[in-house]
Amino acid sequence: MKRILFVCTSNTCRSFLAEYILKDMLERADEEGKLNKKDYKVTSAGLFALEGDEAGVSAVRVLEELYGIEDADRHSAKQTDDELIEESDMIITMTTDHQQTIETAYPDAENKTYTLNILAYGEDGLNGKTDIEDPYRGDYEDYEACAKEIKEALDKAFDAIVEMV
Repeated sequence: MKRILFVCTSNTCRSFLAEYILKDMLERADEEGKLNKKDYKVTSAGLFALEGDEAGVSAVRVLEELYGIEDADRHSAKQTDDELIEESDMIITMTTDHQQTIETAYPDAENKTYTLNILAYGEDGLNGKTDIEDPYRGDYEDYEACAKEIKEALDKAFDAIVEMV
């Protein structure tokens, strides 16, 4: 089984959105006979997450309204730890700071840790933007924009993700 871990700060917005969007993409690819979704385990965590925190209400609503993902309200935040980092085949962060924090704390993770926008668009990210901004405390439109940015990056990086791990 190939294990993919998304990481952000609190695991209630960005990494949570990325986890559920990628799971949905894997489900659709499985239905089309392109891969077996059972070959992948997708999770998310936060560098400074409070264990058990719920996902942001707007994040859950965006997943339901934009992508038809209905079980996202069951999400419970997790903090990154040694086991999650070590067992992951690929770690995808939302910012270069997240990536640097992981690589500093876990030097062995350097060759499997990527920032989503750099993975999707190359070294300069999307038009020079390497980080996905945190919509925390923003309005619904901020969460919607964040989810769309994550989805577009995952669409662009999907083949690389499923082939790299």
